[in-house]
Amino acid sequence: MIQINVVNLLIAHLNTPFVQGVTLEGSVEEKASKGLLALFLLILIPVLVILFFLVRFMYRHTIGKKLKTTVIEDYQKEADVFEKGGSYVSAARIYEKKLKDYHKAALFYEKGKDYNQAAVLYDVLGMSSKAKEMYVKAGSLEDAAEVALLEGEFDEAAALYDKAGKKIDVAKIMLQSGKTIYAVKAYREAGEYKKAAMLLKSEGMLREAADMFQIYLYDKKPESSTLDDFYTFALVLENTGNVEKAVKVLQEIEQVNSAFKDVQQRIETLMPPEEIPEGKISLKSFMQNGRIESRYSLKLWVQVLKSLQEAYKNGWAFGLLSPDNIVIDARNNVSFLKRKQPLVYSPPETAKGVALDERADIYSAGVILYEMLTGSLEGLGAARVIDIVEDMPDWLDEIVIRCIRKVRDDRYQSIKDIFTDLKALSTGAKGSGN
Repeated sequence: MIQINVVNLLIAHLNTPFVQGVTLEGSVEEKASKGLLALFLLILIPVLVILFFLVRFMYRHTIGKKLKTTVIEDYQKEADVFEKGGSYVSAARIYEKKLKDYHKAALFYEKGKDYNQAAVLYDVLGMSSKAKEMYVKAGSLEDAAEVALLEGEFDEAAALYDKAGKKIDVAKIMLQSGKTIYAVKAYREAGEYKKAAMLLKSEGMLREAADMFQIYLYDKKPESSTLDDFYTFALVLENTGNVEKAVKVLQEIEQVNSAFKDVQQRIETLMPPEEIPEGKISLKSFMQNGRIESRYSLKLWVQVLKSLQEAYKNGWAFGLLSPDNIVIDARNNVSFLKRKQPLVYSPPETAKGVALDERADIYSAGVILYEMLTGSLEGLGAARVIDIVEDMPDWLDEIVIRCIRKVRDDRYQSIKDIFTDLKALSTGAKGSGN
């Protein structure tokens, strides 16, 4: 009983203000302790970092250095073993990859006949002569040329490219070094005749340029993709004084596209209207007195067509046919003049820039026959011959109509077809009594 009271008294005593003050005081000490710990840590961390680097430094310059030296010695011994055994390329790889001694590596690659790798390392070391020598031994002539080019050794680079068969590269280098004639030679050997021709033209060597254009255009015909080339060729010919040939080229261009640049004006300037030879008269003069009787018109027209077929064999160009260009002598022999064709006799396809063919002259011939039969070109395309001229056979009117159709595929496809039709239609007309 007395013990219980003592315990209760003690508990009551612990709840007094004095005990509470002691508890509060312990709390402050705890906070102080934590602060000291934080301060200690702040000091300790930098010390540990410094200690780490100090230990690493000491390791590298003592144990680490010794180990590294040992490793290098091992690599060196390995390389020596390969060298003594004649495995020079293997030794070179150790010098290159592990010992980083590129000069020795290059020497051993060369000794082991791995010339390409030796060249690469010599190039890295700035030893251009050795690099070129190795590339040549390896058969890598283009790589050797590139090294020479970087060193500004243009002639040597060109010679190396030439050996490699790279004529275009030779030409470019020759141009870069100002040796135009050598560049022309290289372009010609490479089959680049147009580039060679343009270079010669730029150098004022026009006759040589014309010859080169002649080679370039040998197997080509004027078409939309080549008109510029033919036009340039014509200008070069004109400037060399070869006017006749220049005109011929311009006329070939005109047949494809009469509106191309100033082709027509140049033709007119270079080729004045051809004079009518003495003793001959133009078909236009025949027609000035009005219409020609049907049977005479047809007879004369057939003679014109036959003569035109012969003219084609002698190189007569399409798209020149007109009454002014057809001349007749006293024996009714027909020949042709190279004069500009008036627009009224030109086929519709001329304006479209397409290549002219025999059907273009068939259209022109149809217009000429219409004019011979009617005495004028009034009503062309709108009226038929039989609407204007009395006693005109229907079959002859049909021939005229088929000749002057706007779409050339709808016309006669050749003069031979006209003659076939003439024979069939005229024979049929006689048999029927017309």
